Amino acid sequence: MTSGLRKPDIYPEYCHELSPSIKRWCPLRAIDVHDLAEWGMFSNGRRLYHHGNHPIKWVRLTGLIVAVDEFAKKRVYTLDDSSGTCIECICPAPPTAAEEAIAAATTNTVVITKKSNETKAVVNDGPSVTNPNIPWDDLDVGTVVKIKGGINTFRDQKQVEIIKVEVLKSTDQEVRCWNEVLEFRKDVLRVPWILTPEQEEKCRRRAMKENSRALKKSSSKKHGEIKDKKLERVKYGSDKGKRSSSTTAHSSIKRYRGDETRNMVSVRESARAEHRQSRPRHTEDEAKKKHQTRQDTTYRYKT
Repeated sequence: MTSGLRKPDIYPEYCHELSPSIKRWCPLRAIDVHDLAEWGMFSNGRRLYHHGNHPIKWVRLTGLIVAVDEFAKKRVYTLDDSSGTCIECICPAPPTAAEEAIAAATTNTVVITKKSNETKAVVNDGPSVTNPNIPWDDLDVGTVVKIKGGINTFRDQKQVEIIKVEVLKSTDQEVRCWNEVLEFRKDVLRVPWILTPEQEEKCRRRAMKENSRALKKSSSKKHGEIKDKKLERVKYGSDKGKRSSSTTAHSSIKRYRGDETRNMVSVRESARAEHRQSRPRHTEDEAKKKHQTRQDTTYRYKT
């Protein structure tokens, strides 16, 4: 006999902005992370996981470091939070002194805008998976920590890619973190995430508008790049040889046609002059006689 209850719907990616769990650090246990389901969805290039129908992107774990392993350019902290299983938290290996000096020197990036030639100092973003905020000297086996990061899968096992680590120096801080885990589980994870058809349709239309806007922007950018390349070729003379050769050929054709026309006119004029010179010249008496003959002939036709 069935209970009549059905599993909540897994909403498409364009609805995730309304989720209560997508834009926050989700306080979870290690066993909860291992139980997350994967539905082949991504958000900004990162793989999304689901607890029920809640999309999970960022997690926060609290526990005790029980092992530290270091590999080539990578360090792995094994965390035990007494939930029944441990979880590996990975991060890049600690930077050397030279790398720290380079990172400190490149904290501010100078950007020159193309239109106004203004120089602005842009501060790099906060910690990330490739540049985590970790107190390296304070972490060792037996340290109680709070770890924030993203989720990754390696050899069918969930891992946490560390973004930030905070050392918990008192029991009160640890208890406060566990209370947050219980509250999040009660208020969010145990309540199915449900959207109305109107909300889902609104999200779908917004996603379609954003996609069309992005396509127009990319096409206009591509058109602008092609136009800039043409201007650069004209400016720096890469098309100079082609343009000069075509211009020379065109001018030579015009010159040939002009010379040909002038030659034809001169030939006609010379032929007319020769014809005039070759005609027999009549004397004055002959001309009068010829004119009188024409008049008589005309009078005869009229009569």
